[in-house]
This record gives sequence, structure tokens and C-alpha cells, in this order.
Amino acid sequence: MLEKAIVIGGGIAGKLVAKALSSSFQQVIILEAGQEWKEKTPRKWVPQSYHPHVLLKGGEEAIEKLFPQFIAELTDDGSILNDFTRDLKWHHFGFWKQQFSGELIMVQQSRPMLEWHLQKRIDQVLNISTRYETVAKQLLRDRMHNKLSGVRVRSLKTRTEEELYADLVVDTSGFGSKSIDWLKTYDIEVKEEKVWIQLFYASRLYRLKNQEQPDWCNTLISPSYPDNPYGAYIQTIEENRFSVTFSGYVNESPPQTNEEFISYAKRLPVPDVLHFLEQAEPVSEIKVHKIPYQVRRRFDLVRHIPDVFLVIGDAHCRFDPVFGQGISVAAMEAVELQRCLQQVTHLDKGFTQTCQKRISKLIATPWNMAITEAFRHPNIKGNRPFGQPIKQWYSKRIYQLSAFDPEIYIRLVRVMNLIRPPFHLFHPKVLFKVFTSQQK
Repeated sequence: MLEKAIVIGGGIAGKLVAKALSSSFQQVIILEAGQEWKEKTPRKWVPQSYHPHVLLKGGEEAIEKLFPQFIAELTDDGSILNDFTRDLKWHHFGFWKQQFSGELIMVQQSRPMLEWHLQKRIDQVLNISTRYETVAKQLLRDRMHNKLSGVRVRSLKTRTEEELYADLVVDTSGFGSKSIDWLKTYDIEVKEEKVWIQLFYASRLYRLKNQEQPDWCNTLISPSYPDNPYGAYIQTIEENRFSVTFSGYVNESPPQTNEEFISYAKRLPVPDVLHFLEQAEPVSEIKVHKIPYQVRRRFDLVRHIPDVFLVIGDAHCRFDPVFGQGISVAAMEAVELQRCLQQVTHLDKGFTQTCQKRISKLIATPWNMAITEAFRHPNIKGNRPFGQPIKQWYSKRIYQLSAFDPEIYIRLVRVMNLIRPPFHLFHPKVLFKVFTSQQK
């Protein structure tokens, strides 16, 4: 086994990566800026904790590989099981999708519950330790061999700094990662692909006033430009609670009072969310989070990226959270890292570049799905890929046909859940329906 690995950031991506590393390294150290956290409550300095999170099937399968029996633990503790095509009530491009029993059984819960269970499992891995209230300040680089030797860190409690040495450093510190700035001090530039979505999402927890449960588990009203610029999502979570979230792009004003929350529901193209709110009572404050842009950082294209340094999770690619891809992609990246390590006996020159390219390949599909939809909005700025109008036309046809055709819906759901590649939607039978079905 290799000797030591350092993981910068102890969030969900950091925990997943640490577990992936634990089978190849004698010691894995997580550097976490926050305080030790042992309750199923939102973590301090993690504003996303108050908002709904979706675990896609590809992410669920990846977490189960890292932590066997993890999904069973979640369900035993009250996580919600649901049939994607039967229990999701989804309105998109002017149509409700037909609901039917399908093949994808999903598990869902609040982010604090998911992260609490991950932390519990991490605490059971003897060669993983966490240094809380500790931040990474600088990468330590051997210029002669273009290789990292470790990280300079600072304790937030003692204000002292020290150098920690390791055989591998992985940055999972999230959207606010300093990796690009750190590399720039060594004259290494990283290209960024930014799409300025200027998104808000506003969430509040509710309980139903009576005991009668709705005939759905989740309700989704997807934005569909230009007709409907507003989005809403109701997600059932543990303890008989419902998370209600509204979203808006390009500097839309978020609802921050009860009256504004109700008013926002009235803007939606269908009344279902408003009807739900009339039957429910709030059990939390309204929490608002804003994201100026989604960004893909192209570490895979850096020619002289230092060896034994990797970037994973939101630090590598921050998706539009409305698509619910972030946690699942991070889990799949952690499994890919584990495979990379299992295929080598030592971290020779080129390991970083090879592994980073494989991770970037995982990112490509969910990234392209998200930006294809984002660029329907005329005021969202960014470099629009070649052929974007054709992609948008085709994907809109898929979304519309999936409302009435169960086979196309199942194929769409598989791709959305990252268990099939996009070519799954270009099967000859699908192509025939796309080009011959009457325009909706």
C-alpha cells in the first residue's frame, strides 16, 4: 500500500473520496475547515444543507460500492423509497408526464441525513482521520519533478501553520476551491467554462395539516423557456416532511416572506404547488441560496499539472443544482479514482493526467445536459457550444414525447440518472419517433 493521502475538504465529496483512497493508502487525512459535526442537522457554512438534494441512480450505485449496505441503512432510518416514473409528478414543456410503475426505485432524504450516515461510516474506517478547523493554505510543489509533496495548512484554533507531506493530494473543497489560484502561483493556467445562470433557489419545510398523503412522492415543475421561466420542486423527506423549493434564473427575485412564497406559486403554469401549500403548514424558515454561474474547470486539459494532485467534486465542476447532479457525479468520480488506484502499483508520472481525464469524461454528459437547457434562456451568458440549437431541438422533442411514450420516458430517465450514455436516446426506434411523431 501507499503511505499517506490528504483530502482537502470534508464535505460529501471529501468523505466519498477518503473512502475510495482508504483501500490503497495506509493513512488518509481529511482537512476540514468546519467544526466536528455529529448530528442530523445542517452543517455550519454549508448553505446547501437547507435545500433538497437528489441522489441519482448512478450516484446511489457508486455510494453502495464504496459503502456496502449503505442504502439499507438509509431506508432503515426512514429514507423514502420511490418509483421514479410512478411517484414523480412532472410537468415540463407544457405537459404532465404519464405516471407508471417502472424499473428505477430511488432512495431520498434530506442532505443532513445523508451526510450524517456518510460521516458515521467514515468514522468506522480506522485509517481515515479528520483534522477539523484546519484549512489548506498552499500546495507544496517539487518544481524539479513537477510533483506535489503535500500541503501547507493552518489551524483555525491555534492560528499556527505547518507542512503536511503526502503521496497524493485530492482537492474536494467545493465551489470555493483555491486550486486554480494555487496553480497560478506556479504559472499553471486552468481553463474555465462558465455559464452565468444567476440562479436563486428558495426552500422551506412543510408538514401536511391532515394525515391524508398525496398520490405522489415528488412534484416537479421544470422551467421551460420561453413559456415558463419558473421552477418548483416538492420532495418528500424523512419524518413526514416536505421540502418545497422555488427556483429562478438571471437575477429573478427570490421569495423571502410567506406572502411572497405563495405569490411565487401562483406564477407557475399549473396550480398543483399552490394547492399543496394551502393544505400544509410551514415548519421552517425560508432559506435562499444564490449561484452566479455553473463552471467546468478543465484540469484534464492542463499540460503540466503537477503529479499526484487531483481535483474532484464541485471544485472540478459546479453544476446547476436544479438538475440534482452534484452528489451523484462526485460519488462516481470517487469510484473512478478507486479504479485508477487499483490499476497501478505506484503513482508514476502521468497518473494525475490519466485519472483527471477519466474523471472529466464522467463530467461531460451531465454538464452538457445542464447547459443545453440553460442556454434556452436568452439572457444566460456563456460560450455556447457548436450545434447547440440542434441539441435543444432534439432534447425538447425527447422531453415532449416522453410525456406520452413510456419507452422514451424510461430511456430519458436512465440517461438523467447517469446509468446510460446519451446515445441511449438515439436508438433507431427513438429517432423514428422523434422525426415522425406529430409536433406537440
